[in-house]
Amino acid sequence: MNAKDMFFSEDKNFSTAEERTYAREELVYNVTEDILVALEDLSVSKKELARRLGKSRSYVTQILSGARNMTLGSLSDICFALGIKPKVTIPVESVLGSLESAGKNLWATEEIKLKTGELIRKSKNVFDCRDPKVWENQAA
Repeated sequence: MNAKDMFFSEDKNFSTAEERTYAREELVYNVTEDILVALEDLSVSKKELARRLGKSRSYVTQILSGARNMTLGSLSDICFALGIKPKVTIPVESVLGSLESAGKNLWATEEIKLKTGELIRKSKNVFDCRDPKVWENQAA
């Protein structure tokens, strides 16, 4: 359950900006909670984590409270200091499926109806490593 479910009715419509904000806050919350659970499981205090990172205790508190932006680099540093390997998954198909079934568009201004392969082909920043022609183009 997330904050939207707790405080708003199911039929409440949110703007794209509000949906984006909720998605961001949910991600920050989940990542920081996972780190806090790892700290507890490993019996590592915030003070000890700060020492391992070479940072101040206030930095660690700010990162873990969501008051300071945690970059992927700082997440990697924290995980390395704890001796754990982070895993990030981006389930494109499940997001598309849930958007289509809900009839909603959470992040884009037009309705998303593309499959994963189409997203990869249309992206300027991602190439499909399964396609040998792409590798030929990359080598050239």
